[in-house]
Amino acid sequence: MLPGQRVPGEAPPLAVTSSRPKDGVLVLTAVGEIDAATVGRFRTELTGACVRGRHVILDLSGVRFLSCAGLQALEEANAVSPRFSVIVKTPLVSRILDVSGVGADLDVRRDVEDLRL
Repeated sequence: MLPGQRVPGEAPPLAVTSSRPKDGVLVLTAVGEIDAATVGRFRTELTGACVRGRHVILDLSGVRFLSCAGLQALEEANAVSPRFSVIVKTPLVSRILDVSGVGADLDVRRDVEDLRL
């Protein structure tokens, strides 16, 4: 198989769900890989969340890989959302944010509990 190809019947490489724990707050949870094959869906979900919520919290705790395209989507969301926070627990995603420099411009937290909702 070539990179990016999936086995038929295999679970989707990225799942994105949303919840509203408090009025005006929208939590978007991504699980899987954010790469060239999935960034379109990720960007659509993230942009929609930024339009609907005054405070968008993106939980990347379940993300195993974050590509340059995913980093660009984060930068775009940060530019348009009135309040944008990112939850990162995995060393790999944390390192990607640090090495790219994108993390310096984001409100990065380890837990939702670190935020005042």
